[in-house]
Amino acid sequence: MRCRAVAIAILTLSGAACLGALPAPFRPEHEVTAQELVYRVPGMDNVTVLKNVVYKKADSTELKLDIYYPPDFRKGSVRPAVVFINGVGDSPGSKLKEWRPYRSWGALVAASGWVGVTFESRGPYNQSRPDIADVFRFLRSDGAGLGIEADCLAAWVCSGNVFSGLPLLMEETVPGVVCAVVYYGSAQPAKIRGDLPVLIVRAGRDNRQLNEAIDRLTAQAVAAGAPWTLVNAPSSHHAFDVLDETEESRRVVRETLEFFREFLAPAPAPAAPASLARKALGHWFAHEHAEAAAAYGGYVKAHPDDAVAHMRLGLCQAHLGKPKEAEENLKKAVSLGADAPLDLYSVACGYAVMGQTDKALDWLERAVGAGFNNKQLLAADPDLESLRKTKRFETLLESLR
Repeated sequence: MRCRAVAIAILTLSGAACLGALPAPFRPEHEVTAQELVYRVPGMDNVTVLKNVVYKKADSTELKLDIYYPPDFRKGSVRPAVVFINGVGDSPGSKLKEWRPYRSWGALVAASGWVGVTFESRGPYNQSRPDIADVFRFLRSDGAGLGIEADCLAAWVCSGNVFSGLPLLMEETVPGVVCAVVYYGSAQPAKIRGDLPVLIVRAGRDNRQLNEAIDRLTAQAVAAGAPWTLVNAPSSHHAFDVLDETEESRRVVRETLEFFREFLAPAPAPAAPASLARKALGHWFAHEHAEAAAAYGGYVKAHPDDAVAHMRLGLCQAHLGKPKEAEENLKKAVSLGADAPLDLYSVACGYAVMGQTDKALDWLERAVGAGFNNKQLLAADPDLESLRKTKRFETLLESLR
C-alpha cells in the first residue's frame, strides 16, 4: 500500500510539474495512518505519554518506544500493559508509533486502566522479529521502573504486522505475555501454542485471499486445541477500527477491551472447591467413561446413598470392562431407589454392554413391564447391540407401540 501511494504521488507530481502547477496539498482524510479509532472512552484526552524511551541500540541507531499512562496513574506504581506490535518496521519519515491509529489505541487502553506501549522496529517484515523480541525483553528487565507490571502483558497485532509478530508469539514463550489479540491479519507459524489465549478478529468484507488465510490459521489453532476465540465481523472492512464508523466496529473494539480485562485484571479470589458431581457430569455427557468413573467413584465415597451416582458409576465400569464392580454398583443403585422404568432400562444396558445377554434381557423385560415404552430408543441404542439378534429382544421391540 505504501509503495503504491508513493508511485501515485510521483506520477501526480510529475504531471503537475509539466503543467507548471503546484503539488496537491497533503490530505490526511485520505490516509489510513492519519485516522483515529471510531470508538472512544472518557479520559483518552487526559492520558500521559512518555515518548522515545530507548529500548535497544542497533546498527548505530537507537530504537525507541512510547508509553501511555492512565490519567490516574501514580508514580511508583505498576500496571499491566498492552504492547502494540510493530512487525512491518519503520521507514524514513514514517514511524508506526507516530501513526494516529496507534496513538489512539495507546490512549484507549490507558484510559481503560492499563499502560499502552508502541515502539519502533527495523523493516521490512522478516527483519522485525528480533526487535519485537527485544521490546518484550526490555519490558521484562526495565518495565517495573517504567510503571509496567512485567508479568502481565498483552500483545496486540494487526494487518501486515501479524506476518512476523504472530510467529514470535506462537513459536516462542514470550515472558510476561498472558494473552494476545490479532486483527485482520494472518501468518504461517511453525506451531500454535496451546497455553496462550488469543482473540482473533476477521473482517468479513476484507479481501478474499486474506480471509481464506485467516480461516486456515484458525483451523490450525482448533486442530492444536489452542484457547483461541474467533470474532467474525461480517460487515466490516480491513482496518475497521479506524475506518468503519459502525456499531459493529465499536462492538468489536469493546469486546477486545473485555478480552484484555479478563486477563489483565487483578487475580480473583481463590475459587470455591470444584464440585466433583459437576466434574463427573461433564465427563458423563462426553462419554469419557474412565474419567467419569474416577469422578463418580470419588463422589460415592462421600455420598454412599446416592443412587444416580452408583448407577452412572456402574454403567461406566461396564464400558471399561469391569463386570464385577459394574454389577455391584448397578444393583446398589436399584436398592437405593433407582427402580423407575428408565432406571431398569439403564441396568439392562449395563449388562448388555458386558455381554451378559440373559441378564440384560431380564432387566429389559422388567423395564417394559414397569412402563418403559420408548421403541425408538430401544431400536437405536448402541448399548443394546449385543441383544439385537435374539428372539426375546425382537419380541420386546414388537410389543412396544
